[in-house]
Amino acid sequence: MPKHLATSDHCHSGTGYVPGTPELDDALPAVHDEGMPSLRQTYSPSTSALPVLAGHDRASRAPLADAVLTVAHRDIASFHALPLSHGRSIRDSRVRASYEALFGVAQLATDVSYSGLMLDSHFRPHGPLREAQRLAAHSFGADATYFLSTGTSTANRVALTALACPGNRVLVDRTCHQSVHFALGSLGVNVTYAPMQRCCDDCRRTFGDLPRLLEMFRTAVAEERPYDVVVLSAVSYDGVRYDLPTVLSELAAAHPRVRVLVDEAWGAVHRFHPRLRPLTALHVVETLRRTEPALQMTVAVTHSAHKSMSALRQGSYLHLIGDGEAQERAAEALFQHHTTSPSFPVLASLDLARLQAETEGETLLERSLALARTLRTELATDRRLSAYRVLGSDGHLTDPALLVSDDPTRVLVNISALGITAADFRRILFDEYGLYVARESGDAVLFHLHIGVDEATLLRLLDALRTIQRTYRARSAALTPGNSEHFIIAYPPGIPIIVPGERLCDRTLEEIGTLRSSGCEIYTLRHAVRSTPDDGATGATRAADTTPSTSSAEPIDPAA
Repeated sequence: MPKHLATSDHCHSGTGYVPGTPELDDALPAVHDEGMPSLRQTYSPSTSALPVLAGHDRASRAPLADAVLTVAHRDIASFHALPLSHGRSIRDSRVRASYEALFGVAQLATDVSYSGLMLDSHFRPHGPLREAQRLAAHSFGADATYFLSTGTSTANRVALTALACPGNRVLVDRTCHQSVHFALGSLGVNVTYAPMQRCCDDCRRTFGDLPRLLEMFRTAVAEERPYDVVVLSAVSYDGVRYDLPTVLSELAAAHPRVRVLVDEAWGAVHRFHPRLRPLTALHVVETLRRTEPALQMTVAVTHSAHKSMSALRQGSYLHLIGDGEAQERAAEALFQHHTTSPSFPVLASLDLARLQAETEGETLLERSLALARTLRTELATDRRLSAYRVLGSDGHLTDPALLVSDDPTRVLVNISALGITAADFRRILFDEYGLYVARESGDAVLFHLHIGVDEATLLRLLDALRTIQRTYRARSAALTPGNSEHFIIAYPPGIPIIVPGERLCDRTLEEIGTLRSSGCEIYTLRHAVRSTPDDGATGATRAADTTPSTSSAEPIDPAA
């Protein structure tokens, strides 16, 4: 059997947690025995409020989640720490209802501080955590996988500590997350930044100049001063994906022993769909190993699971492809940098997220891809959405020479025709429609059709976009230079700046901008009017058929 398809015995030595193993089953607490006496005066969660255990079918098991549920079902009183566990410290508190409303009884029961044989050790796992990490490594295609409950900023620091030694030369993608830059600054390494590129005038997204990075790497090898470590930000916040088959294969060809960190924070779930998988780092290394079984490249991959999978916030995977020495360094670095009080709910969610991705990921991602196509089509064909312009019908980055492409689950939309800023557009969506969009790029906003977005959610978005277009296109028309058909009123004080029939000039638009900057709200109200100029005066009008159609308490961008 080829090495890359074999079980990594050197990575997972020792006895893993297997249900029915007496010494480990004895070490795990049993579900509470109702026949045993207990002090029921203390607050403990009702077992009816907790989900049933997942069972022991190995094909569908989440061993860490099962183990955490097991202890959550027991009435365990701790003399260690975490007074809030099982809600004990708030049983008679006036804030108990708020705690339960925020976190739920199940969350309070599963947030525990047990370690070692009582549940498992985060830094030297021997039971359910070890088995959960082994299952994740197999699922993602890694030699070893580590669960972190402190986010991918920590995962990046752990990975770099494991990969880089003092004095090493490190070639860094300039667009990497801040955690990479800060970690490198403390490792005593020599850092060289590869330049970055800006997308275009329509879009301010940036990404690594990969052709230049590869050129710098090959030049260093030719000069016999090779880079020891390369750091790539391969799936970005802005929805840019790198051509990792090309990049990693060229790095390996030029310097077979290179060590690479690939930050795929925003693409953990991509592993589980055939259209998205080919550009993922672990899949690429698997493919390289098939053609070059003796491949010596060491690769660490970090995944912010909570960004694209059903994991709790700060849940992160660190995957490693490398020999036993690399894995030992990673384990040591984890001990150095991770909190010694890991969150078991977060760790258990990583176990469950892996299980869901294995069994449902392709179906969920197929829905995401279909919804992204639907959004693009609706914006391109519905005249009620004509103010929105999709940047690229199938993506915006179409030049293969750049070695980048768009994440097809994301849709980048220019909203400049609305006459409002992207920041104001995001706030309106959030405040008035309960829809959150995190990213703006110039006059564009980025919609991420992740696996938590369903058909009903997309319909909500489309309805909101239509309403916003009706409202704000009218506002924009009200601020067009020329004879106005609108009242334009600043509040305070509530006195019209322009009444219907008066001429709106550039000087008045500047005045409106000044009033807006000073904190005034700008209202527009359209009336059908018949204008009677008064010997050249700009303000004399007689209003007729006064039917208001649009008004607003929102400041308006006069530049629109």
